[in-house]
Amino acid sequence: MLDISLTFPTPEGSQSIAIENERTSFGRGSEATHRFDDDGLSRLHATIYREGDRIWVVDENSTNGTFVNGVRAAAAGTPLNNGDTVRIGHRTDLTVRIAEKDAQTSLPRSAAVPVQAAAAPNNSGNSSPNWIPLAVIAGALFIISISVVFIVVSAVGIGQPEIVRNTDPGLGNEDPDGTPTPRVSPDTNKSSTPDNTGNGSLPPDATPTPVNVPPPPSGKKYTEMSDTEKRQYLETKAMFVAQVIGNSSSEKIPDAAIDKIKGFVDAYVTRIKVPRRTGPCRFSDNLQATYERAAKDAPFVLKAFNEKGVDARIGLYLAMIESEHCTCLRSPTGPLGMFQFTYATAKLHFVPSDAVLKTATDTNPDIRCQPDAAARAAASYMKALTGRYGTGPMSVPLAIGSYNSGEGGLSNNLEKALSSGQGLPRDFWTLIEKGDILSKQFQSENFKYVPKFFAAAIIGENPQDFGMTLQPISTYSK
Repeated sequence: MLDISLTFPTPEGSQSIAIENERTSFGRGSEATHRFDDDGLSRLHATIYREGDRIWVVDENSTNGTFVNGVRAAAAGTPLNNGDTVRIGHRTDLTVRIAEKDAQTSLPRSAAVPVQAAAAPNNSGNSSPNWIPLAVIAGALFIISISVVFIVVSAVGIGQPEIVRNTDPGLGNEDPDGTPTPRVSPDTNKSSTPDNTGNGSLPPDATPTPVNVPPPPSGKKYTEMSDTEKRQYLETKAMFVAQVIGNSSSEKIPDAAIDKIKGFVDAYVTRIKVPRRTGPCRFSDNLQATYERAAKDAPFVLKAFNEKGVDARIGLYLAMIESEHCTCLRSPTGPLGMFQFTYATAKLHFVPSDAVLKTATDTNPDIRCQPDAAARAAASYMKALTGRYGTGPMSVPLAIGSYNSGEGGLSNNLEKALSSGQGLPRDFWTLIEKGDILSKQFQSENFKYVPKFFAAAIIGENPQDFGMTLQPISTYSK
């Protein structure tokens, strides 16, 4: 690992900020990690992200902008190199310093302590008793005693919690119709720890927080339900998706959002009997064929997102709405591959970055058309987005929405929506409820993005309810 820091001048001389965490923010408000006395700074002005030895800066929709070597930072972020200067505010210049770690400081602490102790001989001539070995022996005896007590307590089961099986319909080990569903972490403040099993990044013993939503009608396919039953079914399933991606809890999804989710689900359903396409992979294929592609891609999507600690179902259904799992789909506007990366964003998240080519197309592809590499890059990008918006139940849909609209565009619209009324929650559904006052681009495209994600996830995690002969897509780990 490299030593990465930012230096900046002060009246007392140059000072340095070590960039060690995944996310380090700057501004003049309390929400910033580092604050500067600069009247040109916004409260939260810019954030520097670090992933291994790669770093990049993202402007946080600041008033005066963020500049790297005099050029405004890109909406998706700008990579930083040794010697670059980042200007924030009117007069705050941060110089990037990247260097190899010093051999001595990179030693583990356990290795450094003995060296230091050996280098300090007693030259006083005094023959004071050597009590250090006695202290070490006493400490060892104490640890052994504690271990014996712990083993005895574990053997007889003292203090172990009673195991209670969740019986709430649709929220425990299985849905009311018996379809297995992944479970979610009850901790709303932490990202789940990857288990690398391919079955999602969430612990197997966790259950979501119950919500006051009636169970969906059982024993019916979606196409056999009445309109009221369909809405009831979608409300329950959408809530479960929200809980899964938001680490176990969620507020009730507004009726306006359910309306939009239902519109996309109904559109997908019309493709159940559509003939399978031949030729190049494109949108609007037969529904079974479309989700078969997702099942085929699932193993490496699951692995990539698990490794980043991001729920793998986010990756599965981002790829569904971006490309319907067509691995080298090219947009007329330029984005390429299963996750539709633009050139600039791909440069930030693909490894190696020089494998991303500005001239690439579907007939002359680059690394963006390699499914495993694309999955790793998408996981890296979503990790950065959830780092910006948060991993809570109200924040993850914002991160998903910003994958499509760009961080700056979504933040602008969210600020506009929140300022239009008192007590509005900071979530994507507020954007839907206040859609009439937002930008035309948001209304025409981004407005649909998160509801379409929910629709794709509901179908993909309950395929048999929609007449498909598949298991939940997130269970295809091999």
